[in-house]
Amino acid sequence: MRKDLKEFQNIDVLPMATAQKVKTMIIQRQMKPGDRLPTEKELADLFGVSRSTLREAMKFLRAENVVVIRQGSGTFVSAGTGIGEDPLGLHFTNQENLIENLFETRMLIEPQIAGLACHRATPQDIKNLERLVAEMERCEVNSKVTAELDAQFHTGVAECTHNEVLIRVVPIIIESIRRSHVETHDDLESFKRAKRSHMGICKAIAAGDFVEAKFQAERHVWETLNDVREMEE
Repeated sequence: MRKDLKEFQNIDVLPMATAQKVKTMIIQRQMKPGDRLPTEKELADLFGVSRSTLREAMKFLRAENVVVIRQGSGTFVSAGTGIGEDPLGLHFTNQENLIENLFETRMLIEPQIAGLACHRATPQDIKNLERLVAEMERCEVNSKVTAELDAQFHTGVAECTHNEVLIRVVPIIIESIRRSHVETHDDLESFKRAKRSHMGICKAIAAGDFVEAKFQAERHVWETLNDVREMEE
């Protein structure tokens, strides 16, 4: 074998193959977001590779948002496993119409997610939504904290469906939430409407009311979009 080809394989192929083995391990062990991976030495011994190869593999996994590396703490399963920062390449789309397009997409998807959640939500799912609604209700002003709670709530609704594909659609929703938050963070009435809508969606899912859940989700999207439009005028 040519020396340069062998070096290429040692540099690129082995770390990539090791990264795939780490993914397989995460799946087989049913590891959850936030779970800590074995130590670097333990993983290197497990897969029969050098620690330098393992570090290169972890770089691939970090770039794919499979793991989060915290200096001094270890390596953990990412909260958005396998979902990149911009999974749909939205940064490369027409930014002038992006918010409108995001909300239009939400209108097509989110009411259906809420409706499906009515049929599949477990008591634990509902408890999680109620907790998030209660936490937001205690907030009197819009802030980075409430924006995060907002994102967690919509993620929670998607998780109620127990459909892993739909759950991975959530980044579209989160992106519009973040962008709309920038536009409406000073609008207290918009914040109150959002809290009311979250409460309505939560109650409908808890009651298993398919029609009401879809209505509440659709109204929430429309009201938020109207608030954004008013702030832009």
